[in-house]
Amino acid sequence: MAIEMSSPWIAGPIGAAAGVALAWIATEYKTRKTYRNVILLLAKSADDFAEMGQVEKALSIYDQILRDVPRLEPAVRGEIRFKQGLSYYGQSFEGARETNLNRAVEAFEEAIKLYKPEKHPVEHAQAQNGLGMSLVRLSETGGEKGVERAWQAGQAGQEQVQEELRVQNLKRAVGAFEEALKLYAAEGRAQEHAQTQNNLGDAYLLLSRLEGKDEDAATVTDAAANLNKAIWAYEEALEFRTPEEHSEDYAETQNSLGRARLALAQVEDGEMREALLDKAVSSFKAALEIRTAETHPEERAETQTLLGQALVLESEPQVSGSEVHWADRDGLKMAIEAYEEALAVRTRETHPEDYADTQNLLGRALVILSGPASGPEDAANLKRAIRAFEEALAVRTLESSPKEYSETQNNLGIAYRNLSKQEDREDNLERSIRAYEEALRARSGGAKKKAGEKEKSGEEKAGEEVEKEEEVEVEESEAARAEEV
Repeated sequence: MAIEMSSPWIAGPIGAAAGVALAWIATEYKTRKTYRNVILLLAKSADDFAEMGQVEKALSIYDQILRDVPRLEPAVRGEIRFKQGLSYYGQSFEGARETNLNRAVEAFEEAIKLYKPEKHPVEHAQAQNGLGMSLVRLSETGGEKGVERAWQAGQAGQEQVQEELRVQNLKRAVGAFEEALKLYAAEGRAQEHAQTQNNLGDAYLLLSRLEGKDEDAATVTDAAANLNKAIWAYEEALEFRTPEEHSEDYAETQNSLGRARLALAQVEDGEMREALLDKAVSSFKAALEIRTAETHPEERAETQTLLGQALVLESEPQVSGSEVHWADRDGLKMAIEAYEEALAVRTRETHPEDYADTQNLLGRALVILSGPASGPEDAANLKRAIRAFEEALAVRTLESSPKEYSETQNNLGIAYRNLSKQEDREDNLERSIRAYEEALRARSGGAKKKAGEKEKSGEEKAGEEVEKEEEVEVEESEAARAEEV
């Protein structure tokens, strides 16, 4: 039995109606069957509000049930807490992100305790999956506890504390997804199993980025292990998510699988690297079969950008000693086409950060395509690259994005230096130097200092300046080896 939203009891003053019902339940709670049905009807009305986007009203009813009804049966309370968790998770996309996600985590954790897996296996699995999803989303910021701990640690330790909390949240999410998967498999819930495998893949993919930031052998090994686990999870999900029966889910998982393969290719080498890049390209192309420009323009633009990155890595020149081996440039041309198609959707007005990212990637592909800059076609490509970098810099400013600004200025410096071999040598070298100087300025902290950061001594500044100069020189020298053939 369901209560229609047109019912005056529900559509009228909710607080008063629910309050009357709950007051009666509070005095008659011994007749469990009767009051349980009333509670479930109230919960159903809250579900209807949530489906209509009126989440605040839904949460108000859930809160009233939990607050005003004594001795709720564990399974009933578990159901209410689970639904609260879903509502808070949904609210995190609308605002108060961390607050809502922390409330979702608390609600799902209680639901897990109340839904005993031996009695309620599917409900327990659903609560575990909800917990995992909330923790993955919370890992993107670290969570409120992370902010508090970072404040206590001071400015210097803030970033490290945040990252530690993000890693902890992701590892907890992995544990929750794995618990859910065991129960879904035992109960034969193929669709939920596939969705949770996809979620598990997302958690491992994010974990690989956090644990693989340093370039020492141990962290690279950890990152590769997490990426292999992500690939396995996505491939398992695709056993159920077929293009014929679940086309959008299929495209989502293929896109994520391509991401994981692309990331793993960047820590492997030789034949393994080539095979992973080939598979990444195949994954992105499979996703693009579903994500058409007409039906999924934004998702298609994302996949086109990723496809471009994979094609560039496949096609970039390989340096061996003093020799440069140029790959087939058809892949680079396909990458450029992919970036340009993405930019038809990712405009500066509607998607400024994505626009800047894609313009920067387009510029790099054009620089690589120009090769040793030996002819007029190469010069034309370098000029196109320069325009792309300048477009990116219209968004990536020194004040708002110093790291990205430095990266793009460094790329701009390479493009101008290469162009100087073709025309206007003195002017283009001067432009190249200015771009490199801007890159150094951003890297050495020339942008606005973060609030509360101490002024460094002259000796510390000088040491950092030398380190940053060496970083830029390394990038330049690597590019030069490919350019001066």
